[in-house]
Amino acid sequence: METANLMEERRYMAAWQSIKGLGARRIRNIISHFGSAQKAWQADGEAVAAAAGLGAQKAGHINTSRNHFDWDEQERLLRSRQVHLVTFQEKAYPELLRQTYNAPAVLFYQGILPQNNKTAALVGARKATPYGLNAAHTLSEQLARQGVFVISGGARGIDTRAHTGALRGGGRTIAVVANGLDRTYPPENRRLFQEICDAGGAVVSEFSFGVEPLARNFPARNRIIAGMARCVIVVEAAARSGALITADFALEEGRDVFAVPGSIFSTMSQGTHALLRNGAIILTCAADVLEEYGWQHVESEKGKSVCTFVCTLSDAERKIYEALQESQALPVEQLVIQTGFAASDISCILLNLMLHNLVEEILPGLYVRCPA
Repeated sequence: METANLMEERRYMAAWQSIKGLGARRIRNIISHFGSAQKAWQADGEAVAAAAGLGAQKAGHINTSRNHFDWDEQERLLRSRQVHLVTFQEKAYPELLRQTYNAPAVLFYQGILPQNNKTAALVGARKATPYGLNAAHTLSEQLARQGVFVISGGARGIDTRAHTGALRGGGRTIAVVANGLDRTYPPENRRLFQEICDAGGAVVSEFSFGVEPLARNFPARNRIIAGMARCVIVVEAAARSGALITADFALEEGRDVFAVPGSIFSTMSQGTHALLRNGAIILTCAADVLEEYGWQHVESEKGKSVCTFVCTLSDAERKIYEALQESQALPVEQLVIQTGFAASDISCILLNLMLHNLVEEILPGLYVRCPA
């Protein structure tokens, strides 16, 4: 049973985190100096600034921010958005993140946070290739089936596929976002974020209500992704990519970095290949991660059912299925050329194969075979 004092402390901690320019380390120092977030909030501005190592001008800013903080609005948004708070002092705070150098003083989250360290972050490019999208989905699905909590950034491209793959595998996943939880970014992932929470996962942020997904927020978001995970898996990344920033954060915290090899002709594999040259662990299947940490690996019943259903396909269905690849998406026009079937017949067959999770429309009009 949560006490009134604990709930009050969380709200004061969240209020501190809304003050621009303080940063996680300074907030933790302020709380430590005064003994609690509430006592610090009630302290003199100059004393707070001194505790944080700030000058007189910052003391005025802190006073102004505290005087204008809207407690009623914070409470309204916490309730209406079903947002929970957890401070770095609580047992429920993600343990791996707590161990990092710059852990947030408080996390805002919807859903349920993981209670163990069987976690892996999976990140990559927003403008990913069909190969990268399929790899992200497959790896996340395989990890989720083994009880691994998949963490990513909720963005377009690889991140989204990491989350949907984990959900398809019947597992749980965390989306760490770069905005307040009264915002949804990208907007098309609103339904996905709800599905994540409904499946026992979480949408997490260190940013207070009202904060927009500005470019400068994403590196801070990336350090949380890396901090919550036992390892970081980079699926696909250009030579300069936010995913590489996440990998750097992981290495700074002593976490492992895995990289998925790609085509030597693809610019979207330049970043992952650079990681491999610099000592990242090569990743070709989920078993590489599972074996690295001794996480139990069991045969997937879902995989068995897929193989069983493939055996029951008609000749036409089998021809379409075998014409498709896992690493390259094909349009209907290409399937017409390869199989000789009419486009209308192929569309009907593709729909049936998708209903049985054998084929996926990975991008509009482009189809890939789902791994067994």
